[in-house]
Amino acid sequence: MDEKELWVRYKEGGDESARNELVVNHLRVVKYVAGRMAIHIPSNIEMNDLMGWGALGLMDAVEKFDHTQDVKFATYATIRIRGSIIDQIRTLDWAPRSLRAMARKVGTARERLRQQKGGEPSSEEIGDELETSAEEVEQCIAQVQTAQVLSLDDYLPGETGEESRKVDVTPDLSAKTPVSLAEATERRERIALAILELPDQQQKVLNLYYHEELTLKEIGAVLGVSESRICQVHSAAVKQLKKAIEAQV
Repeated sequence: MDEKELWVRYKEGGDESARNELVVNHLRVVKYVAGRMAIHIPSNIEMNDLMGWGALGLMDAVEKFDHTQDVKFATYATIRIRGSIIDQIRTLDWAPRSLRAMARKVGTARERLRQQKGGEPSSEEIGDELETSAEEVEQCIAQVQTAQVLSLDDYLPGETGEESRKVDVTPDLSAKTPVSLAEATERRERIALAILELPDQQQKVLNLYYHEELTLKEIGAVLGVSESRICQVHSAAVKQLKKAIEAQV
């Protein structure tokens, strides 16, 4: 049956069999996302776990997708699946304290160099900043890396020179106020949908920069354009996202 018909049957007719068929038809997206993320996570997390967590995200995507909008479901589902897997990884707290400490230092040094250089620093530059080797920097990143998991720690320099995570120094208001938690979820969904409205090239640049953590120069090589052009595309995408999000507030 045509996918559009399945959406109509489920969303407008409440047909649960159509819902189940939509889920089954898109399990390949779960496999794709889980496979990509499996490259960057610790070996103690099994592929079956990723698939199971991703399937929960897929079912959530089917539930919340607006089939009347001009957005491909597979693209929308990819965001929900990835988010579901990341949420589960966050709950595991698998990284030892020493690794987290090093990750905080790497994150702080990276952000400091970004501000100084106006671009993404190399592993060698981060290593020089921390007086360690590029290999140790890359090993640390590889051990704790998925793009969203690392951004979880959102490193901040402390007043005494020590590093802290925003999640450690910010009051957990959402835990006390269900309304604020719902608003945060809605805000993430607005950002995701705003990204889907961007031109294809801008979506690719954002994905490669924030999810795959490529430098602007590397993204230029992938897309076959100059680094300065990638910088322009990135700036335009961020500006467009800000406008879209502000318009929804």
